[in-house]
Amino acid sequence: MVIYEEIFKKYGFSKTQQKILEIVGSRKKILEIGASSGYMTKVFLDNGCIVDVVETNKIASLKIPKKVRNILNYSIEDVKVAGRLANDYDFIIMADVLEHLIDPAKALKNIDKIAKNSRLIISLPNVASWPMRKQLFFRGDFQYQQSGLLDKTHLHFYTVNTLPKLLSENGWQTENIIGTIQRLPFEETLRKIPIVGWLFKTFLYAIIVKKYQNLSYYHFLVVAHK
Repeated sequence: MVIYEEIFKKYGFSKTQQKILEIVGSRKKILEIGASSGYMTKVFLDNGCIVDVVETNKIASLKIPKKVRNILNYSIEDVKVAGRLANDYDFIIMADVLEHLIDPAKALKNIDKIAKNSRLIISLPNVASWPMRKQLFFRGDFQYQQSGLLDKTHLHFYTVNTLPKLLSENGWQTENIIGTIQRLPFEETLRKIPIVGWLFKTFLYAIIVKKYQNLSYYHFLVVAHK
């Protein structure tokens, strides 16, 4: 079983995946890049969407629902991909995919060939978030893991600032950045302090998160258009 399928079966949809499903809605035409075994794909189909899938893992793709319009066992970096895809997608989705690619810019250029009026949704972890900063500062630890921010298959790392820059350099304009999982320094300790905890939770938390997104967003998504 693919590790990401194991995580889904254990915990269900993450907050990021839930937000993507909410943004896409129903009855859309979708290109889902990196669908794994198709757990999000199934919801898209249940919502009346037409779905094409690009998934390099052939074993995982065997579990993708049969109702998808098209499955391509290629990397989105392959130049042959664009010629095998439609050009009428409402959404192109790369949920925790970009950081695994050898050449993300090349992938974005391939997508550009088929994205006429498409909106692009990319989600990934933020390497500049508080948990990573704390880990480096207090432990000097950058040890790769099975999954998560330091997933051993991650080839690139991005922040809330650098992902929009990459998109801009490759023809995409960021329209929204959404922090789906947030972490602030010492938030658990602050929440436990009488009065201070109430003020922090009720007023300060949202203000700090908004002002310091690159610190507070542990996982985020970007919605972009051409």
